[in-house]
Amino acid sequence: MSSFAVNDNIVLPLGKLPTEDVTFTPVGGQAVVLRANAATASREGLAIWRVQGKVWKVYRKAGDNGGTKKLDDLRDDYNRAQKEGLPMGTFSFEKGRVQEGTQRPTDGFVLITDDMEGKNFQKGSFKVALRDANVPKNKDDAGYKQILAGCEVAMKVGLKDCQGFLKTGITQPLRFIDVHTSYTKATGKYGYSGDADEILTLIKDWPTS
Repeated sequence: MSSFAVNDNIVLPLGKLPTEDVTFTPVGGQAVVLRANAATASREGLAIWRVQGKVWKVYRKAGDNGGTKKLDDLRDDYNRAQKEGLPMGTFSFEKGRVQEGTQRPTDGFVLITDDMEGKNFQKGSFKVALRDANVPKNKDDAGYKQILAGCEVAMKVGLKDCQGFLKTGITQPLRFIDVHTSYTKATGKYGYSGDADEILTLIKDWPTS
């Protein structure tokens, strides 16, 4: 049975949590044991853990048939978004072996990101997060301008399924997580995202809403 996360009346289906501890062994590194009872469900990966002040999203496979396409595509997307200026904190990717309990190990990877604080938003809850994070309704406020700029970049890269955190008074008051742009290799261009359009409209309207 799938787990569910509830956020401001938005119910999102999540993957099944591991029932046994997971061991991740990075290439050329030492094994790290991730306890099953400390895991958080993920829609994309095996699960999510907090490790030494960072968030680890563990993926069972780097690609199909021993390849690394999933890892390569996701890493390329993150790098493109970062170059465009999308606020997302720091991130890195670590390839290695993933083993749940005594199951056969697989060639997977870990996406390592900052452990973010603030008001979480997901699809449909951005306006509630703006309110709960006490984002100023002042278009001349520096923090508001940063959030607006971040949403403009999200629109530029066609960010899909926009989600992240809002917290005023810090260097990056808006930070996105689970980054997936609408970039198409065939055209070398970003596509349109209704999700990004929605949050951009909401932040533009915020001072007068």
